[in-house]
Amino acid sequence: MPAVPSHGETASHGVITCSDTRMLPAACCALLSAKRHIGLTSVRFFLLAIDIDGDDREQINIFAQRHGFDIEVIDFVSPSFEGQALGRWPASAVARLYMDEQLPSDIGRLLYLDADTLVVSALDGLFDIDLHGKPLAAVDDFLMAFPRNMDARIAQIGMGPNSRYFNSGVLLIDWVGLRRRNFLQDARNLFFRDSSRYDCPDQDALNVVTEHQWLPLDPRWNAQTGILAFISRPAILHFTGPKKPWHSRVQWMHREAHRFYKTELAGTAWVGFCATPSLLAKTRSVLSHHLIQMTKWRKHRITQRYFEAQQGSAQV
Repeated sequence: MPAVPSHGETASHGVITCSDTRMLPAACCALLSAKRHIGLTSVRFFLLAIDIDGDDREQINIFAQRHGFDIEVIDFVSPSFEGQALGRWPASAVARLYMDEQLPSDIGRLLYLDADTLVVSALDGLFDIDLHGKPLAAVDDFLMAFPRNMDARIAQIGMGPNSRYFNSGVLLIDWVGLRRRNFLQDARNLFFRDSSRYDCPDQDALNVVTEHQWLPLDPRWNAQTGILAFISRPAILHFTGPKKPWHSRVQWMHREAHRFYKTELAGTAWVGFCATPSLLAKTRSVLSHHLIQMTKWRKHRITQRYFEAQQGSAQV
């Protein structure tokens, strides 16, 4: 039984993010940024909420009403983990792998966004691409630019040599096809067989079960922090790494994103979520940006060569 009532027989598209109470402001901003860049009318916005309370739910509703759209909150129903080893991971680390048990079935294309993403360009073309029968489309992970590191990762998680590995922060999903082929259930089972093997639990498991069965997207659809400088016309920013645009020390490349969070959270109960950097912090950000450019030029050049090539070969 779907967690949300069906809206009829015609399949609509969906955008979803997952969040616990700590990341709720960022998650709601991610959905808002998607809403502002979608011209399609039959799109539903979901938030798979992990361990939130009544106050959190009220703030989500206030935020959505303030910005003129609906956020369908789905409470993550934590399954019984009796007899299954989560290892060092909390239940929230694998919540995304249970979307097939939480979301309605009448969704055509589903766009999954991590809570630390922002959409900055039109999404309609992304929903229209031909997936060529594959269950999902994604962007290469930053590590793909560094074969030695990537080879170690894929060997650790049990993928074949030279396999391609995606970053799961942005996923375009054929929802019907993914459910029919039980990929999420397979990923759950894989994770629980040996949870200690995975450094990125749901991302690693998803890569293993969909090995050679996903469509590469142009990197602009998941412009991770480490590759942003080399991406022309980024469409979805993904703030990978520990430094986020809402922190007090904002990376220079994310200053516009910082302004977005600051503006959209103003006047809400979440106004304090986005810190205000001091003049000293801003100065350090600029200096740090240029210092990194000078000291890590070789790493940047390797990354640039790899991802510029992907922009010419991947979909959209």
